[in-house]
Amino acid sequence: MTLPRPRLRPAVATLLLLATASLGAAAPPPEAQAKAYLQELWRSLGTPGISAAVLQQGRLVFSEGVGFADLDNLVPATGSSVYNIGSISKALTVVAVLQLVEQGKARLDDPIQKYVPSFPDKGFPITLLHILTHTSGIRHYRPGDFPDSEVNENMRPVASLEEGIKVFKDDPLLFKPGEYYFYSSYAVNLLQGVVEKASGLAFEEYMRQNVWRPAGMFSTAFDLPERIVPHRARSYLDGGGPIRNFPFGNLTYKLAGGGMISTVEDLVRLSAALNHGALLKPETIALMYKPVEPRLQFRDKEPPAQLEFSQALIWRIFKDDAGRTFVNHCGSVKGFNGCLVDYPDQDLAVAILSNGDPLAPGRNDAVAIAQFFLAAPEAAKP
Repeated sequence: MTLPRPRLRPAVATLLLLATASLGAAAPPPEAQAKAYLQELWRSLGTPGISAAVLQQGRLVFSEGVGFADLDNLVPATGSSVYNIGSISKALTVVAVLQLVEQGKARLDDPIQKYVPSFPDKGFPITLLHILTHTSGIRHYRPGDFPDSEVNENMRPVASLEEGIKVFKDDPLLFKPGEYYFYSSYAVNLLQGVVEKASGLAFEEYMRQNVWRPAGMFSTAFDLPERIVPHRARSYLDGGGPIRNFPFGNLTYKLAGGGMISTVEDLVRLSAALNHGALLKPETIALMYKPVEPRLQFRDKEPPAQLEFSQALIWRIFKDDAGRTFVNHCGSVKGFNGCLVDYPDQDLAVAILSNGDPLAPGRNDAVAIAQFFLAAPEAAKP
C-alpha cells in the first residue's frame, strides 16, 4: 500500500475560487469545498488519516474522513473515528473547573494545595487562575522525563494523581507565579485534583455526567490502555522511511492535560454546547474567553518574548483575516494531532484530527475550512 508523500501544501481555498471564477460558475457548496480541501490536505501531508467536522448554528453540517484510521486493517477514517486529542483535553477540563466555580465549590484565587495537598509549597501562592492561564511558573515536559521511551512519553500505568505528579512536583518554579506566560501541561494535570475534591466524584465520572453527556459527546473518554474502544484510530510515525506504528504511551498521568480521546463530531458538539449555554452561564463563558496579562512569554536563557495570541482561561484567542474572533486549542500526543476552532459570535465550530506524526494539519487548516461556511449565504441567516 502506498500513502501520499508530503509535498508543498497548496492554498486549496484559493485554487477552488480561481477554478470557479475561470468557469464563470457559482462557488461550490461549502461542504464540497471543505471535502476538496480535506482531500488535498491528505494528499499533500501524507499523514495516514484525517477527520474533520463542522457544526454551524446548532447543526452538524459537515463530517468527513480521508485516508485510514487503521492501516493494519485498512479501516477508513470517518467523522466518528476516535482519536487521542492531546492538549485539546485541557479545553474540556477548564469547563469542569468553571462549572465548580459557578457552584461556589471552587474559587479561581484558591491555592492549588487546597485541592492537591501533595503538591509542595513553592514559596509563592499558585492559584487556579495561574494554572488556567499558564502563568504558574510550573515547568512543561523536558527531555529525560521518561527515559525508557524513545519518544519521551510515559510507559507505565499510574494509580493516582499523586503518583502522576512525581515527575515534576519537586522541581523549582521557573518564575514567580503571574510574572510570565509559560505553557505547562504538568500544571494543568493538577486540575484533576480540583475537580475530584470540589465535586466528590472521580474525575472521569464528573466529566461524563457534567460535560460529555450534556454536550452529546458520547464517544469521549479517558485513554485507558486496557479499554476496548469502538472506532479507535491508531497512530503512526513517519521518520522519513516506511511509516510505522507510533510507540506505546500510557497517559494515565495526565488525564486533565492530555489524556482524553474523542471524535471530531464530539469536539464540535462541545463548542456548540458552550455557544448555546448548555454547559456554562454567559458570564462564565465571557470570563473563560477574556484575555489576561501578562503577554510576555518566559524563555530560558533568553529575554521574554511577546505572545502571538491572546491567552484566556486555557483557550487561545485569535482573529482571522476578516477580523472575526475565534477561540482555539490544539493538541499532539502519541502521534495524534488536532485542533478545535470555535467562532462563538457566528456559532460555528471546526474540529480536525489526524493520526500521523509529524505530518499534521493545524489551526490554519481548521480556520480555512471554517471560511467556506462563513462565506456561504446561509451563514448570514439567524
